[in-house]
Amino acid sequence: MILYYLVMILAALFVLKGIYNWVHAAVLRTALYIKLRGVCKSRGYEMNMPRFIFASFVRYSSRPDVIIKTGGVDYLIRIITCRQRKRVYHFVSHEWYVRVFRYYLLSLAFHSGTPLVLSRRARRLPPLDESFLSGEGDVKKQMVLLFNPSPLEITFNSPREGGKKVAANGTDYDGWLIYNGKAFSKMLGEDGAEE
Repeated sequence: MILYYLVMILAALFVLKGIYNWVHAAVLRTALYIKLRGVCKSRGYEMNMPRFIFASFVRYSSRPDVIIKTGGVDYLIRIITCRQRKRVYHFVSHEWYVRVFRYYLLSLAFHSGTPLVLSRRARRLPPLDESFLSGEGDVKKQMVLLFNPSPLEITFNSPREGGKKVAANGTDYDGWLIYNGKAFSKMLGEDGAEE
């Protein structure tokens, strides 16, 4: 009988932890949008949201989650949600990433192979629609992968540098700039965007 109650308590804790992760991510996502909107308003930038605020929680799209137009640069932002902060996000290619715990990285082969792509932990980022990438005059289009909440670490394959590379804020990965929410809003607000 005690074992039954112990199992039920553990199951309840497991469910509550999952609910907490979703609620925590939703609160941080809302705070990110408020912060970005405030920065855009204070700097005179235009912010558009082609998708619903929480759409990338469930599914990625060929449309960006947020577009920020600074006048000289249009930031096409795709938001990646990390509900568990102890995860490492490893990009196998510019379209596929794998969410793993740190100890699991020891057993991974860091190359674009079928086992990683077919893994339950693998997620696909569809390429952005060409209509968003076509330029208007001399306006630069910059694609941004924005992690909110941010994971423990972001890594990717770098053949030029010999294997796996850890990404820092502002790292260019195959045409995408990698940022967490705090660093990106700071870059937009304090330092100003590239003009």
